[in-house]
Amino acid sequence: MHTLKTARPRPELRPFVRTFAQRDIDRSDAVVNESVPAILEQILSFELGERVDIFHADGRHQVSSVSALCGTQSRFAAHMSLAPGTHSFGIFFQPAGFWYLFGVPMFEVTNRAEEAEAVLGAAIRKLWNRLGELSTFEDRIQITEEFLLQRISRVSNHNKVAAAADYVLQRHGAMRMTELAERANLGLRQFERQFLRDVGVSPKTFARVARFQTALDAKISCPERTWVDIAHDYGYHDQMHMIHDFEKLGHNSPTQLIAALGDNRRPGMMADHEKSKECRIFTMRKSAA
Repeated sequence: MHTLKTARPRPELRPFVRTFAQRDIDRSDAVVNESVPAILEQILSFELGERVDIFHADGRHQVSSVSALCGTQSRFAAHMSLAPGTHSFGIFFQPAGFWYLFGVPMFEVTNRAEEAEAVLGAAIRKLWNRLGELSTFEDRIQITEEFLLQRISRVSNHNKVAAAADYVLQRHGAMRMTELAERANLGLRQFERQFLRDVGVSPKTFARVARFQTALDAKISCPERTWVDIAHDYGYHDQMHMIHDFEKLGHNSPTQLIAALGDNRRPGMMADHEKSKECRIFTMRKSAA
């Protein structure tokens, strides 16, 4: 059985962490092939079983590290091949959450996946070891929250960039950049520089990917909706404008991308602005190699 579990963090961590997720693929399952389109999430991931084969859009092949920091992906990223025996645990951060907790300028990892230990030091190796010693999702969350809570005391007040990013998500990417800068009481150039540092991409790129993710999640959650309807509701000029965006950010037409993702869609950041359960467990259908 292929399962994906997700859970929200405790309240004091929610300004920084969106969700925890764990994926388990039984030894008896087939290989799972998964596309990775443009995504806003920054993810600290830990491989506790088989490593993942990553086939990048530029033709490179990479075997996942035991711990990796994956930055925002502003374009189609890769195809992944997940072998039977894959056990992954991930921390999905709020748009500026990783910057606040660890002080790493996020543009340094945009469209990249770096070995987390090389970025954050030996504490990550220790956390990976502790996660591997535990058997339940709930225990892994507890250990991870203890690790993250140690960082909160070093964090200054949540700033204007985080509020701006959250507003972009609420509006599904539909606003002017000058409006965002004005809401933050910053000049446009200053706002753009701070947003790039904290989030990893420009506010304009962030808004574009937010709209793409929202449209994709809308179709997944409500398959009977037409693409024409979705294009209209989420601010595309017309259906061809949406198709062009999907080809750039998802490497496929809308219909083809939905088919490529199948039941393997990771939790979308847009779900934060919808009613959701504290913990959801999805039983994934088996995917052919």
